[in-house]
Amino acid sequence: MARVDHLVWAAPDLERAVEDLARLTGATARAGGAHPGAGTRNAILGLGARTYLEVLAPDPAQAPLAAPAGLSDLTTPRLHTFAVASERLDRVAAKLEKAGLPHPGVIPMSRRLPNGRLVRWRLLVPAGHPYGPLAPFFIDWGDSPHPADEAGGDCRLTALRITHPQAWSLRPLLERLEVEVAVEDGPPGLHARLATPRGEVAIGAA
Repeated sequence: MARVDHLVWAAPDLERAVEDLARLTGATARAGGAHPGAGTRNAILGLGARTYLEVLAPDPAQAPLAAPAGLSDLTTPRLHTFAVASERLDRVAAKLEKAGLPHPGVIPMSRRLPNGRLVRWRLLVPAGHPYGPLAPFFIDWGDSPHPADEAGGDCRLTALRITHPQAWSLRPLLERLEVEVAVEDGPPGLHARLATPRGEVAIGAA
């Protein structure tokens, strides 16, 4: 089965979100870097081997309108979406096409770490479905170091669950993509449980 690579915790302000997360978990996310042209920057909290929580927020050093609309409109942090690791994005693309889901192809991306090192990765983002960010995107880090390797922290991802009013159709789609995440009926939302220095913590859609 596919492995969860990272969760995206979207927030209106990066520093405040990192402080809130530290109070909640007892662990501090490390500065990641900016995403030039995307209007965002991030911080990283390790959640175990090759798994992490990305705190993602608008970058005030970039144009205000560069950040995605869903991110710039936030007033409080929320668990937004998640990424699934894959070393064969071509196979994932074929599965998406077989399921009738279009995609823009594999997208190469990069960002520079605070230490100056350039990190590169590739994304595959399914489209043409009604699930919004609750359908995962797929990522391949290639030869780049994985962000979780240097993220630190004593936290672990112990459970991940999706709720959606169309759970009946999202569930078999994820099964075809070999994504092993629980899907239940309910309002749209992504819900995670973390083992942290302050005990088990739940983070979710709001």
